Amino acid sequence: MKSILMLLGIALLTGCSDQNTEKSDLQSGKALYGQYCASCHKDSGRGQFLLGIPRNKDTQMSINEIAHLIRSGHPNLEKMPTFPQLSSPQAYAIASYLKHKLGAE
Repeated sequence: MKSILMLLGIALLTGCSDQNTEKSDLQSGKALYGQYCASCHKDSGRGQFLLGIPRNKDTQMSINEIAHLIRSGHPNLEKMPTFPQLSSPQAYAIASYLKHKLGAE
């Protein structure tokens, strides 16, 4: 019985830790998005259609694909600058924020 209670306690703590980490990642992603992306894509993720900047909130790309695009670019998206100075976790945080927060609007 003690073993079961101990395992349940560990599972609960692990679940809470994941939620806190995810919340922290999204907060970090929001700050980084504001610093690197919002000047073109806007805080809302709607972009500037007349200037050819797409609504990044509507992307069908995965989080990993977005993170790769942020750091390395894509030949078909010449207008978008790359941000190789961002670490992979930073680019992933931006991509997660984009998919989870801006994509939910």
